[in-house]
Amino acid sequence: MNILLTGATGFIGHAVLRALLQDGHQITACCRKPEELLSKSGNIKPFRMDFTSAGSIEQWLPQLNGIDAIINCVGIIAESKGQAFAQLHAQAPIALFNAGAQAGVKKIIQISALGANAEAESAYHLTKRAADDALRSLSTAWFILQPSVVYGDRAQSSALFHALAALPVHLLPDGNRQLLQPIHIDDVVASVCKCLEASRPAQKTLALVGPSPIAYADLLQNLRHRLGKPPARTLALPYRFALAAAGFGKCLGEPILSKDTIAMLSRGNSADPGELTALLGRPPLGINRQLFEKPASQAERWHAQLYFLKPLLRVGIAWVWLWSGLTSLFFYPHELSYQLLAATGMTGVAAPIMLYGLALMDIALGLATLSLHRPRTLMSAQLRIVLLYTLAVSFTLPEFWLHPFGPLLKNIPFLLCLLIYRLLEGEKP
Repeated sequence: MNILLTGATGFIGHAVLRALLQDGHQITACCRKPEELLSKSGNIKPFRMDFTSAGSIEQWLPQLNGIDAIINCVGIIAESKGQAFAQLHAQAPIALFNAGAQAGVKKIIQISALGANAEAESAYHLTKRAADDALRSLSTAWFILQPSVVYGDRAQSSALFHALAALPVHLLPDGNRQLLQPIHIDDVVASVCKCLEASRPAQKTLALVGPSPIAYADLLQNLRHRLGKPPARTLALPYRFALAAAGFGKCLGEPILSKDTIAMLSRGNSADPGELTALLGRPPLGINRQLFEKPASQAERWHAQLYFLKPLLRVGIAWVWLWSGLTSLFFYPHELSYQLLAATGMTGVAAPIMLYGLALMDIALGLATLSLHRPRTLMSAQLRIVLLYTLAVSFTLPEFWLHPFGPLLKNIPFLLCLLIYRLLEGEKP
């Protein structure tokens, strides 16, 4: 078949792409950055399309000539700058589905989300439901697959759950009454492939879940055991306090931790696996064998423990810059600062310009670090500035290397912190 696949570089999309290639299909791989496609098969036709600006039927029609099926795997778990639920989950997919119907595409498969139904309340579920309803209104053959939490290699949710599990205390919103029913990525992929079969009855909405639900607290404790850690203490957190705590998610640079996420967790995320079992011809894979019984790798253990240290490292870096600037302006005697500047050749009018200029620059760097604006570029600039500081002072005041408080020596671990944060910021899920 000739298939247009959206989100081809994402977690689910990439896994679906590999399976479709193994089955011999021709794929038009739609994604923002085709250069990130890992598969280089001749059966792939890369197609650059950004869902943030794909809102009209006319944008899709030229790519649908000769296409037999559409598979939409685009989705975000949290909004960020330039990526809104309404656009990515509703407007762009609806335009694609309507274009597919107009172009005579035989089958459309939508990867939606469990909970995108009449009881939906969160923006995440409501926008998924809008696209689902639009697809249901079309006369073409369609399948709406609604997975629970999807786990497997590269899963963003798995990384977050492991990080939460690694914490010494597990906060349980709303007294741990939530049930989850995670599904393995292989079962999601197998479901998509089954739906492509010509004999498969279409126009169905199907819940994709594991064989049985698991309580959120048990999920975390099992993941913690997998990380090689003893059981954690638990603390029941009233719903209103959980919502308030989740509001700090964006401050930590973790948009998944949001009020919407807490609301969705409190609602639960489970369903009857009977229809999925019938589709696959076997029960879905169990999380015990697929995850809990497999010891975590060293990389997984490191990642779980560094996950929440990364935002703290950012705050620490910002505080160094802010305190340096504020101290120079308000606390450290200016006469002593001018003496140090004089030793470097800065005297007269140049001295106060340099003093106030550098102090204000430090404060600006601290505020920029807290704002998360272009963090990798910012870290690179800070690396250069600290190196320049170090070299300049080493040349003009070499005795500072022998100072008991180590004013220059401390630049070495600070440089390493800047480098580590820059590398961590480059590891986008």
